[in-house]
Amino acid sequence: MNEVLLPPPAQRWPSKAFFKKLIWAAANSCALGGLYVWSLEKHWLRIERRPMALPDLGAGFCGAKLAHVSDLHCSPIVRQRYLRQCVEAINAEGADFVAITGDFVTGPRSYARRIAGILAGLTPKVAVLACLGNHDYGIFHPHGRGGTRELAETLCHELGHADIFVMMNERRVFEHGGASLQFVGVEDYWTPGYDPKLAFDMAHPHLPTIALCHNPDAALELARHGADWVLAGHTHGTAASSRRLSGLFMPTVHKHFTAGQYPLGDGKYLYVNRGLSYARRRHLNARPEITIFTLTRA
Repeated sequence: MNEVLLPPPAQRWPSKAFFKKLIWAAANSCALGGLYVWSLEKHWLRIERRPMALPDLGAGFCGAKLAHVSDLHCSPIVRQRYLRQCVEAINAEGADFVAITGDFVTGPRSYARRIAGILAGLTPKVAVLACLGNHDYGIFHPHGRGGTRELAETLCHELGHADIFVMMNERRVFEHGGASLQFVGVEDYWTPGYDPKLAFDMAHPHLPTIALCHNPDAALELARHGADWVLAGHTHGTAASSRRLSGLFMPTVHKHFTAGQYPLGDGKYLYVNRGLSYARRRHLNARPEITIFTLTRA
């Protein structure tokens, strides 16, 4: 039998996407979990577009756009230039509202002014609303441990000067064209100040309601109090560790609330944003995220 010698296959260079994945994997093997090539940042920002159906939403708010971000972690690790690029990306969407669900900073109080200066560049048509996350009370701050004195107060003060309304167990109602839309925000789930009952006691019970909380573990309780949608962050798109030591420092009740949309029953929903900072990005599905919701009537 005669052998047939096939020509060698044509050499193919790895694609640009291959190199991006390689860089991403290498960066996340570092302890800081995000020191990737800065010129690739814009390619890894995920824009997620979804409808948000709200019961009894009036025509005045049908079609309104809500941008949701979380976990900015302004710090020596997360560059301010990158966060400014994220602000530009949000502005390009032309949103009516921007919702920020906590972890603005990771570090001393000096970073409160820095992140407020960056977020002052947001240009929604109506308002920027927010709640605080566990890191906004101090580094590694579950159940009051590792708190930084007056960090939360300083952050609220600085964000207020940037026209960002931080809701600390509060609500805010907007009206347009005869329609009403209500936002309710609570303090972080791990803090002694977390009080959803106080927040919803001040809320109107029959208005379409969007709740902001940092930790998705609070979602079911907020839904029982009257939230139609709960917006959260905290996870960075990564499942909670099952290790006992991790559970001690970062306790998680609902480990399945990792990223994306979850039904809470009775037509209510939770959405967990993957966050903007580039730490703890262990796989491509956990890329930094901006979520754009289009409001519709359920």
